[in-house]
Amino acid sequence: MSLPAKGCVLDVGRGTGLSRSLLPEGWKYFCLDPDPQKLEGFYAKFPNDQVVQASACEIPLNDESFDLCIMIAVSHHLTSEEFRTALLEVKRLLRPRGMFMLMDAVWNPANLRGRFLWSLDRGSYPKTGNDLEKQISQLFTIQSTRYWKVHHEYAMFSCLKKDVNA
Repeated sequence: MSLPAKGCVLDVGRGTGLSRSLLPEGWKYFCLDPDPQKLEGFYAKFPNDQVVQASACEIPLNDESFDLCIMIAVSHHLTSEEFRTALLEVKRLLRPRGMFMLMDAVWNPANLRGRFLWSLDRGSYPKTGNDLEKQISQLFTIQSTRYWKVHHEYAMFSCLKKDVNA
């Protein structure tokens, strides 16, 4: 997935702003997180970007405002119902043919190291890669999926907003 030189991105739940440096300078960046402390730290590093203190399930921004939405390490903090609501919010916020990227650790009970790491994580709702793919594919066209393992198992989905006529 290649990015144009300019655009508008919403980073959902990534209050630290670690994804900011991955985007071209011409991109307008909105950092959304419910944690004011994380947003203060982000704003101190990136004062020219926007911060939005809100839940991924109720985002106070205008419809079709973004070319790209990113959600990294968020889904395991949301129940299945909350995750569906967050996906609906992302879809609402994306412009037609907008891009959506999701990355998170995934649940695999056969992975002993992963189970140990999940026991230490604050996220209480780990999902399997199949669960994520099923929910995402209902609202987005998945362009590519990648899985890898470094102690945890991870999944990354690169998607496009589904055409309403499709």
